[in-house]
Amino acid sequence: MRPLLGQPTPKPEERGAALLLSFLVLMVIIAIVYQLNRVTGTDQQIADKNLQLAQIDSSIRSAILEVLEQLREDGELRLGSDEGGAAPEGVPDIGGDAEGSAAESNPDAVDSQMDEWAQVAATAMGDVQLRVFVEDEDRKYNILNMLNEDEELAQLAFDRVARILDYCRENTEDDISSSDAEEMARAMRRHMAERDGSVLPRPRELLSDNEERDDVVVPLSMREFLAIEPFEAHHFRDYFDTDEVRVHAITQYLTLYTSPSTGGGGGQAAVTAPGGHNVNLNTAPLAVLMGLFDSRDINGRFWDDVIEYRNDEEEAPPDVEEGEEILDEFGEPIIQKQFFDSLEELNEISDWEVLEAEVKGVAESLLRVDSDVFSITITGRVETANEINRRVDFRSRREQELYERSGLHLVRTVRSVYWRQINGDEVQMIPLIPWEVLDYAPLPVQDYGDDD
Repeated sequence: MRPLLGQPTPKPEERGAALLLSFLVLMVIIAIVYQLNRVTGTDQQIADKNLQLAQIDSSIRSAILEVLEQLREDGELRLGSDEGGAAPEGVPDIGGDAEGSAAESNPDAVDSQMDEWAQVAATAMGDVQLRVFVEDEDRKYNILNMLNEDEELAQLAFDRVARILDYCRENTEDDISSSDAEEMARAMRRHMAERDGSVLPRPRELLSDNEERDDVVVPLSMREFLAIEPFEAHHFRDYFDTDEVRVHAITQYLTLYTSPSTGGGGGQAAVTAPGGHNVNLNTAPLAVLMGLFDSRDINGRFWDDVIEYRNDEEEAPPDVEEGEEILDEFGEPIIQKQFFDSLEELNEISDWEVLEAEVKGVAESLLRVDSDVFSITITGRVETANEINRRVDFRSRREQELYERSGLHLVRTVRSVYWRQINGDEVQMIPLIPWEVLDYAPLPVQDYGDDD
């Protein structure tokens, strides 16, 4: 019988090779499993995030519809108002609303910071926390007036835009100097005058075959100027500087949406130029009011008195019972302030009487006390897992605003611009910008600072 041959004895340098090979195979398997787990986990996180964004978008759409209904009901107060009103005798027509202000004959039609739509609201829909911020575009100055065919009126509009840019960031770290403001206004005017509709997109128009409007190629948005010098990204954002002072985007003071036109039809409106001269006296920021006139014509102290007047507490009539206290988004009581029921109420400002008649006439042709175009900005926020159980106490609204901008939440900010068109006995809300996602949450422009 032949004996069985034994296994060959491995060489010393080959001992442990099988163990090493098994270990390497194990490492490869672990790496594959880990990668698969990471991929599936990431896909799950992306799916969860997309679901949350869809919930935020749905909540924002619902909130927009509620705001539109609120604005429509507010606009019904202007129904039946007598329209009309031209520039005062002896004062040139400088591009104001040809139809005048409906509020002149109907005090209930006044739009002010005391209106329900003007109050920043905080609410929630399920897990989505919403911040609803509505502002009238009529509080801003329309840059399209720099395109006026009358060179003198166009130059006056240019000077106003430059002054507003100079004043809008006064006393902040990112103040705009007067020379930079003039350069920015000049760049705006040049871009609008040379804008080529064959290359850059045109606004959606209802009557695209209207020959009279073929040469009107206005910007779609103020952010279009971001692509040209000397504008920078921070010019189009609201934020707090290192001293925690509010710094506002120039879009809080300038607009191009207050000269809408439908061409006689319904649907989405177009924006035409020039127009939209009139600024709402009840809502315009101080920088806008001061920028309307050279300080040699109307001193800045006069506009300070205007701001003070519309911030004085209004006494309730003696026959009116005290109702439930109304709170703002931070839980603080909203004080009922007075406002201008008509431009004639400017007589309540002491320095108004000393102004020259011509200056008064121009001021009245530049101002109004109601609004037609509204910007609706809604921020939806969902708390992350790290923040959902965290209790945060705020000592001021500034602390809360800083926390909400800390990046600790899933946030979506959407802006819509609507034109409230009043035809006879019908109020229509016509979209100029139906849906625009912003990369920042706007800060309300305050008449007085956080510490005042």
